[in-house]
Amino acid sequence: MFRAQQNAFDEAVAKATDENLTSENWEYILDVCDRANSQDSGPKEVVGALIKRLAHRNANVQLYTLELANSLAQNCGIQVHRELASRSFTDAMLRLAGDRTTHQQVKAKILERMAEWTEMFAKDPDLGIMEGAYMKLKTQNPNLQPPSKPVKREITDIDRRKEEEELQMALELSVKSQQQPQGPGGQSQSSAGPSTAATNQQPAQPQAVPSGTTAATVSRVRALFDFQPSEPGELQFKKGDIIAVLESVYKDWWKGSLRGQTGIFPLNYVEKLSDPTIEELQREAQMEAEVFGEIKNVEKLLTLLSTSSSDTNVKDNEEITTLYHSTLAIRPKLIELIGKYSQRKDDFTQLNEKFIKARRDYEALLEASMSQPPAGQYARPGGYGYGGGYPPQGPPPQQQAPGRYYSPNPQG
Repeated sequence: MFRAQQNAFDEAVAKATDENLTSENWEYILDVCDRANSQDSGPKEVVGALIKRLAHRNANVQLYTLELANSLAQNCGIQVHRELASRSFTDAMLRLAGDRTTHQQVKAKILERMAEWTEMFAKDPDLGIMEGAYMKLKTQNPNLQPPSKPVKREITDIDRRKEEEELQMALELSVKSQQQPQGPGGQSQSSAGPSTAATNQQPAQPQAVPSGTTAATVSRVRALFDFQPSEPGELQFKKGDIIAVLESVYKDWWKGSLRGQTGIFPLNYVEKLSDPTIEELQREAQMEAEVFGEIKNVEKLLTLLSTSSSDTNVKDNEEITTLYHSTLAIRPKLIELIGKYSQRKDDFTQLNEKFIKARRDYEALLEASMSQPPAGQYARPGGYGYGGGYPPQGPPPQQQAPGRYYSPNPQG
């Protein structure tokens, strides 16, 4: 049997969307983008390869394929845009979204990307197929739309007691876990080790915070949908934003802070996030070290490029090529760190503002309390008891003029 000729982009696209990847590999992604831009047949062939990968049954492959398509939309020109807005590519996405076996997260990602591309292509009438496909997808999958906001109901005393009980329970569990004996490697003996089952077959399904949940034991949440405030005091956010939880305000509405702004938000728009583990913090520290370790290579690359003559063939210069690909790999990590530290700067700024306000309130209360004499420091008229004032230091005078009080040191 004769084998069909492979697409020139099949291998590169498969590499960038491999099911065993733990996150997007930007070196592979940008390589696909560069090749698509540099070849006349690149746009048609690369989108053809994307269609094949969307037909893969692994949800992670499908998600990586959608992210690769989005990178192509952002980094390539009108030719790629026309192929993404073609009938063949939009039909492939609609088939995948309409398949009952397709993971819900993949369907949500298709809707999200099609919405972005519809907005991106809006000014070009030749790309209108994307908008038509997006509207069709919204009509066929109403469950992918953001939920309705819950009614703002006052929190009852029962809810408050429940919140206090949950907080006390969480504190007790925290104390018990710290008191547990540590096994080899510093891990608690009672804690189960990581599951050895394959977890990369299906992504975890995001779950909105259940109705009635209190904010007592939740410190962070991630937005599942964009939220546009409709009333004063509500917090605006985009899907994927990490919100710091402050307190419960209404039933199913919490107060949170994001990028220096504070406001309330509905629980059914977010999912709970656990605090970072020691391993996650170590990975973050390692990623930072890798980024800072590449600074010298970036500076060296800039020096080589600035001192090279205009007729230098960069592709034939092995040192420049090696340095370029080495530094290119840290760019997504650098962007992630910039976002993380921007968020932390806002959080620390807001924390400082809260501290300043708390200090002012404390100092005002302290000053007010010091300006008033403490209760019970002076004797009452006609009283010599020890309930207040000074004890008598001698016998009281036999007669006392009306309206005068006893003095321990009478004059004259």
